[in-house]
Amino acid sequence: MQINSQDPASPPRLSIVIPMFNEGENARSCLARVCEAVREMGVAFEVICVDDGSTDNTLSELEAASAEHPEVRVAGLPVNYGRGRALREGFARALGRYVVSIDADLSYDPSQIAALMRRMEEPDTPDVVIASPYMPGGRTEGVELFRLLISRAANVLLRQAMGRRYYTLTGIFRAYRRDVFDRIELYSDGKEIHLEIVARAEAAGLRLVEVPAVLASRKRGRSKLKLRMTAFSHLMFSFYERPLLLFGVVGLVLTVASLILGGYLFNLYLNHSLNPTRPIVWLSVLLLLAGIQMASFAFISTQITLLKKELFRTQKVILLLRSEKRRDLPSE
Repeated sequence: MQINSQDPASPPRLSIVIPMFNEGENARSCLARVCEAVREMGVAFEVICVDDGSTDNTLSELEAASAEHPEVRVAGLPVNYGRGRALREGFARALGRYVVSIDADLSYDPSQIAALMRRMEEPDTPDVVIASPYMPGGRTEGVELFRLLISRAANVLLRQAMGRRYYTLTGIFRAYRRDVFDRIELYSDGKEIHLEIVARAEAAGLRLVEVPAVLASRKRGRSKLKLRMTAFSHLMFSFYERPLLLFGVVGLVLTVASLILGGYLFNLYLNHSLNPTRPIVWLSVLLLLAGIQMASFAFISTQITLLKKELFRTQKVILLLRSEKRRDLPSE
């Protein structure tokens, strides 16, 4: 793994983390645009590019870009682990007080970093600022219709799972206070890391807000989106975060179906035409029992979810104490 050095005596105010996988065609233009946009903000910054085991010339392009732009630091993972692992690597290496993560395809123009930072420094001091093209004031430009529909549908489902608090949960473009990563432990290697961050940050009592943003189509290179795997991971997160969506809804459907069949059988009984040996009688009973069982699962899993959030809050305290202890230790 190669890392470009930076003087630790003068840490930057802002760290930009960009995961890359097979972005050789796009890497240098992306970094040039990011550096240009952040220089216009007039803040000291660094750009941490994490090559996620690319099989093309991404790493060599990044090394060439780092020679052109002194703010660029390059890290390379030996194999393709996934966006989550690359982001975690970048977050761990960030030196700035603030950290911004952004995609390499420039689907979010780097000029929008300034808006995230302005919101980050407002008096209510949020811990995480999420760029949202789907909230009022945000928009999309030139995004492929099918991909846009899938993305919107996923975010609607995830919004329900998160209690309708956020419009966009799947995007990478966000700003963080650096100490956020001292308060939460991240494990995801894939794109579900964006959901994991929100869930763990909320459970730890951190403040998350959204700002309107513009999402555009990719300018160069090919999309790495694996639709089936991404959709599956988002669906599983929804059930993980709000199991009532699965167990409660299924239990309700089974119970309603049982009551409908029960009403039909009762009508047959009143007309003296009910045959108690008919399979439909047993089907009605089984549906009722299954509905009650699923409702019980919904109740139990909801309690487990609440307990999980309490554990995350406890974990935040432990991580903060551990971080303070490290800072208090004398340097060798």
